[in-house]
Amino acid sequence: MTNYPDIRLRKYQGGKPDWWEVTDRVKVRCRLTPYGRILIPHGYTTDFASVPQMFWWLVPPHGKTSSACIVHDYLYEHKPVKATRKEVDLFWLDLLKNSGVKPWQVWLMYGYVRALGWYNWRKL
Repeated sequence: MTNYPDIRLRKYQGGKPDWWEVTDRVKVRCRLTPYGRILIPHGYTTDFASVPQMFWWLVPPHGKTSSACIVHDYLYEHKPVKATRKEVDLFWLDLLKNSGVKPWQVWLMYGYVRALGWYNWRKL
């Protein structure tokens, strides 16, 4: 089981609406690295889950999904581990499940990322 650290955030003031900034460096357990962890630096910015606001009632980007989405965004953007996109997405799937996200929301989010995440994986 993955335990989440307390990820402290503040509203990002860089001109992006609905973006947040990590205020303290955070160590996260990650089975994808030989060291068993990754470090997310202070100053890292995220929008949690890239869910259009009109769908927040269905899949809220904040709340139980937040920590898992920060880790997933960081892994996609910085690729600190030698893992495939599918491995990163499966790790995120486990993080969402272990965070208490409703199963139907987990699978909806995972399906969306598997279908469309290739764009951000290649872009970033």
